[in-house]
Amino acid sequence: EVASQESITENSSTLLEEEDSSIEGVGNELAESKEEQDDGWYWGKVIADISFDGLKKVKRSELNGIVSTFTGQAFTESVYIDMADRIDALDLFDDFEPLVNKNPRNPNSILLIFSVKEKPVVSSLSFSGNRRVRNGELRETTSVKVDDIYVEAKVLLDERAIRDLYLKKGYTDVSVSHTSEETEQGVKITFIINEGANTVISSIRFSGNTVFSERTLKSKLTLKEVGFMKDGAFQRSTLETDKQVLAQYYQDRGYADVRITDVLQESTYNAEKARTELTLTFIIQEGICYSYGGTEVTGNKIFPSSRILSYIKLKEGDVFNQTKYQEGLQGITELYAESGYMTNQYVPTIQKDTEQKKVSFTLEIVENARSHIENIIIKGNTKTKEHVIRREIPLEPGDVFSRDKVMQGLRNLYNLQYFSSVIPEPMPGSEADLVDLVINVEEQSTMTLEFGMTFAGVSDASQFPLSLFARWQNSNLRGEGRTISAGTTISNTEQSVNLSYGQNWIKEWPIAISESISFSHSHENSLRNTVLKDGTINTSQYYMTYRALSFGLSSSVGRRWDPTFAILTVNGGISFSLNRNLYKESQNIPRDNAVSQFANRWGFSNSLWGSVSLDNRDINYDPSKGWFLSERLAWFGLIPGLEREFFIRSDTKLEGYVTLFNIPIKERWAFKAVLAAYTGITAIVPVPGSSFTDSSKVYVDGMFNGRGWGEVSENEKRGKFMLSNRLELRLPVVPNILGLTGFFDMVALKTDQKLSKDDLYFSFGPGLRILLPQFPLHLLWAWTFKHDGFYGGNGKPARGQFVLSFNMINR
Repeated sequence: EVASQESITENSSTLLEEEDSSIEGVGNELAESKEEQDDGWYWGKVIADISFDGLKKVKRSELNGIVSTFTGQAFTESVYIDMADRIDALDLFDDFEPLVNKNPRNPNSILLIFSVKEKPVVSSLSFSGNRRVRNGELRETTSVKVDDIYVEAKVLLDERAIRDLYLKKGYTDVSVSHTSEETEQGVKITFIINEGANTVISSIRFSGNTVFSERTLKSKLTLKEVGFMKDGAFQRSTLETDKQVLAQYYQDRGYADVRITDVLQESTYNAEKARTELTLTFIIQEGICYSYGGTEVTGNKIFPSSRILSYIKLKEGDVFNQTKYQEGLQGITELYAESGYMTNQYVPTIQKDTEQKKVSFTLEIVENARSHIENIIIKGNTKTKEHVIRREIPLEPGDVFSRDKVMQGLRNLYNLQYFSSVIPEPMPGSEADLVDLVINVEEQSTMTLEFGMTFAGVSDASQFPLSLFARWQNSNLRGEGRTISAGTTISNTEQSVNLSYGQNWIKEWPIAISESISFSHSHENSLRNTVLKDGTINTSQYYMTYRALSFGLSSSVGRRWDPTFAILTVNGGISFSLNRNLYKESQNIPRDNAVSQFANRWGFSNSLWGSVSLDNRDINYDPSKGWFLSERLAWFGLIPGLEREFFIRSDTKLEGYVTLFNIPIKERWAFKAVLAAYTGITAIVPVPGSSFTDSSKVYVDGMFNGRGWGEVSENEKRGKFMLSNRLELRLPVVPNILGLTGFFDMVALKTDQKLSKDDLYFSFGPGLRILLPQFPLHLLWAWTFKHDGFYGGNGKPARGQFVLSFNMINR
């Protein structure tokens, strides 16, 4: 029943070169090559699968994002041409030929196979002529690596990267070329470098400056004089930038007529140091200082002048500030863009009154028709399927362009944690009022594999002293936006296994579902009631051991909405747990009823919950601004007669984030400080007459609330109400990888007694935040104290301790 592989065409380039040929024409060619065997039988059939034969160095994952969108489509000439164009654009293959098979599972679909011949790989990478820059530094600069597919265009880009590296170091006369030699092992690449002489800046001077000192102006320049810890490298491109910086500095202080008329360059060659030394002199014409005289708006019909002018943060009479005025114009542009007016024209005309020293403007606005989206184009996805990305963008072709909705889509895509970078790029469409929205993504790993072992510590020499654990998770299974995970723990005291599955969409609806199953067997300790010789009962001195068995199932479903002010999410779920504790009841009376209620019998512990949340954060896993609010209500105890505990638990959470400063350092990274605040309130109300165990009470765990106060939970201090507050100052170090933090925690825990100052716990300290989705850890150093001093009281010195916490994302 399975047909042999049949070539769609004897020469695949025919389909690429003759795009205007008809389906019948291509079918005739195929019929000739197969002697009427197939007669174009494959046209119109659904593509069930696309595979590649001949891959050696190219990974299948590099091709998934290109071809996955065609799976499920009908196989037509236009579909094939589009597919072939995309494969050819990758520049990975010297040749590829399409083959087709009938699908044995479905006669109405086909299996498409591309037989490929890969381009040669890079077998070696070397440098010639470099004396002042190490090979290692040059290799870090180049994108081409050994064993990569050889692509000439990438090598040419690396020539430019090497040249730019030398220019930054002051080698203004550097030239870079390359040679490539193809061998049986691959292509040998040699970069040939002619460094030339190094040029450094020996002195920077200014002429014509009367308002600002030479020291002040020097501090604004990127170029620096050679000296201690300063290489003084001269870069022509930076010189032009510094001229603009100086002019901007004057213009932001009222000197609208300032001009940097020239930069004189005097050079001498230092034979001893084998370098050219340069003296720069900036010639400045300062002009007069102006005040702001106001702006008149014309041509506006959509928005009133008062609303438009509210974006200009200058008042009449203020010293004129060019940057603030431009920021105001940008705000006006964004005001219109948010409503879809992308092609408006904004023409500010300046009027200078030199007698009154005032600068005024007339802003003419030409209001054009609203722009509509013609196409949404996804670029950069090699694993994630297009529909997974598209469904997170609340726009479709034909919609009015909305900047707010673009930003919503950007936030949604970042929250998936599939991408390290998402850059929206509006491009002109085929007509004046049409826009192509291009979404450029850069994927990151979504698979986590953790395994290891720890020393468990045992008192019996015959017991195995190690604890083994393993966990695997894929949060973007097959690029379809699904999550699956499995984990296990094996030790002499615990054996467990858990499986879970989740997805955030059902067809075109943002409905999330989650399912999990778990089983565990463990050896536990619990305080027991002991009758002393005098007849009293000791509840805190002696421990009992028992074996705990637990089998759990949980299921949840939620719906998400995306209004402009925040993400609204409603969730609900149910959990079932079957438990059994094994011990000798005749010898042990556990203090905690949670142990005795499952004594040598299977018993249920079930719950039903619902939650609602509003999320205004820019990114939920590492916010810089915004807020989050949620309320979760859970009812524990569903089956009267089979369960003994019945109570309601309420969890309220509020988060807020403010960026204190944000200083751009590189294209994709800025040095910034974020102030983060969190408040959580947990309250439990037991049903009168039902049992309420210590295990169900809240406590200060020392890891998520009251960080550093693990002793509170160890001392079994638990209650029915807890207020947990956190304040953090966050500083990034390595973007999306590592950050510094300083924290201050305050927790109030109400036990059965009246809440007092003794129930307040404080902690503070510095730490590191690991921002990788696979390792969301906080490594903290905490000092703890109470109202009467540092922990221990009586004025004892602080006792710092290491705390391991986790970055739990509230959703």
